[in-house]
Amino acid sequence: MKITRRKILKTAATVPVGISAAAIFGAPLGARTSELQQSPPPLPPAFDTLKPLGDRVKPIRTEEFQARIARAQQLMTDARPRFDALYVTPGTTLAYFTGIRWWPSERLLALLLPRQGEPALVCPAFEEGRVRELIRWPIEIRAWQEDESPYALAASWLAEHGARTGRAGIEETTRYVFFDGLRSAAPSLDYASADAVTVGCRAQKSEHEIELMRLACAATCDVYRATFASLREGMKQSDVADMVARGYARMGLGGGAFVLFGPAAALPHGTRENRSCAKATPC
Repeated sequence: MKITRRKILKTAATVPVGISAAAIFGAPLGARTSELQQSPPPLPPAFDTLKPLGDRVKPIRTEEFQARIARAQQLMTDARPRFDALYVTPGTTLAYFTGIRWWPSERLLALLLPRQGEPALVCPAFEEGRVRELIRWPIEIRAWQEDESPYALAASWLAEHGARTGRAGIEETTRYVFFDGLRSAAPSLDYASADAVTVGCRAQKSEHEIELMRLACAATCDVYRATFASLREGMKQSDVADMVARGYARMGLGGGAFVLFGPAAALPHGTRENRSCAKATPC
């Protein structure tokens, strides 16, 4: 049965309250409910030693994020030629400086960092509430409406904060459309890679960052040790991947593994076949 969006909308408008989508499209409702309620099998005994990390994990504090921004501004000043602004769109660098993890979309969200002074965020107006929930300390937000140019808004803010002219650093993973939009709105700026600043900050780890990295490595070794001790003939790749994910969850962490058996293990991304572990196929 081919299900189209039109059919879903048309059918939904005539369905009495309380009837599920499974019943509408012919799936056995009882079977589906049973599948959803079925609990996963218990983990092997080797996973019993895995416990939540609890207070061993010390999150990055607001002061540390602010110190990272101050460090970036110092590198912007020390650079020759210096940087007058930094332009960071969603990705790991945005998370590094602000703690905000944002899925990149076609709409611009960007961190604007002047060489001196406080940063700002440019974001879609309909996302402003969510952005305010994610910021760790008061940061100015310039929200743009759908009939406005976010790049003109960003250019205006930069001009107001000492970067009408000068050199703007573009974070290395910035999409071309986001870079080109700012360049068109602020043609008086010179644009260059921001690696001297962003890599200069991120490549030098603090003691706290090293502590967290060591803790993550130790947790990974614990999960993998329990997984290797639990491998049995007949297990599928998906079974082992599930064990790893559930092992991390036992420690209060998010994590997973890309599991491949046999000839598929020689391929960087494996194949779509969910191979089983067998005596002739080392696990």
